Amino acid sequence: MLLYHDSFLEQEGKLVGMRNKVTWIVVIALCCLTTWELYCNLLVYVTSVDTDLQQKLTRKRAVPGQRELTNHNPYTVRGDPVQHIAFIKVHKSASTTVENIFLRYGYENDLVFALPRKNDRGGIKVLIQQNILPIPKGKHIDIFCTHVRYIKEDFKRLMPSDTVYIGIVREPFSQFESSVRFLRQKAVIDIPGNNPVHEYLAHNEKYMKYGGDRIPTTYNLMSYDFGFPIDLFWNTDYDAIQDYLIKINDEFDIVLVMEYLDESIVLMRRLLNWDMRHVLYGKLNAKKGVDPRLKFGPSEEKLYQNWAKLDYALYYFFLQKYKERIQNQPPDFFEELKYFKETRVKYDHFCSTLITGNSTKSKLAFEGSPWNKPFIITKEHCEKLYIHDVTFINMIKRRHMGH
Repeated sequence: MLLYHDSFLEQEGKLVGMRNKVTWIVVIALCCLTTWELYCNLLVYVTSVDTDLQQKLTRKRAVPGQRELTNHNPYTVRGDPVQHIAFIKVHKSASTTVENIFLRYGYENDLVFALPRKNDRGGIKVLIQQNILPIPKGKHIDIFCTHVRYIKEDFKRLMPSDTVYIGIVREPFSQFESSVRFLRQKAVIDIPGNNPVHEYLAHNEKYMKYGGDRIPTTYNLMSYDFGFPIDLFWNTDYDAIQDYLIKINDEFDIVLVMEYLDESIVLMRRLLNWDMRHVLYGKLNAKKGVDPRLKFGPSEEKLYQNWAKLDYALYYFFLQKYKERIQNQPPDFFEELKYFKETRVKYDHFCSTLITGNSTKSKLAFEGSPWNKPFIITKEHCEKLYIHDVTFINMIKRRHMGH
């Protein structure tokens, strides 16, 4: 019994020793974990302090009254911007406004324009080498954006093979009204009486005036600019009209619609892969004073439809193409459109007040977005936004000849 008791005490002592050893191991492990956690927290704190300090040291000093440009929404445009463009400047269809976009972009980026030899705001009669200023040696035409009748073969001879072709259309009757009011079409306004427009449209055979290629000076002007075959102006062949519409649809990368100009410009920006600041615009060539004798009502519109069948076919064809294009846009298109409209209004308002001397600010800063980098607008930018197209082209001509 004594031997058994001694053996039992010996085993009990070993168990107690093992328990004490395990306890110390656990205590040491907990201490190590606690120490490590404290060290990590301290490291995070030091890092955050260093980061805050670094930001304070590297932050630019703010100039009083000037807001620092930020880029909260990262710029997501990728790839190279399009540099070769042919714009068919259609008469009285906001084409001067769009032309200004290309003139500003090309001037800023020192691109080469196809410039008329003559000082004629009408543009170029035919796009051939003899009608444009010589191209600087070692260079080629980058942008064409003045008036000319579209003939694909002429453009192919002078423009790079990767040129993007852009056109624009407008609701035909409103285009006719704008043409008569702004250009003061003598064929109409010289008719005596209280309603010369109705008289002109009702008795067309008496008052018709003709221009180049014996085409009426007031009807189907858009179709003439788009190069419709001359015989279609006198022979309403709907199959031939449809064939030509399909042809130019294949040849043009986009046709803008004036009634949806902002939407069209955003579509164009995406096609050209440009920063949004380059496509912001100001309204040019606004309506002149209203002549009370010139009436454009439903009866005049119905008469006009009989004479402008080509322009109506052209307009509704590309209006439908525009709608299809809009339907195929991703959701962020409408986010961009909203942002574009807001930015354009701010830009236009700032420039109009600055130019008229009603602004106390000399510059306006815009933050970055997914569609533009941060940028600043100054008086120099505003002057080019509203510059007369002939004045701008003459300025470009002077620089062109200086190369």
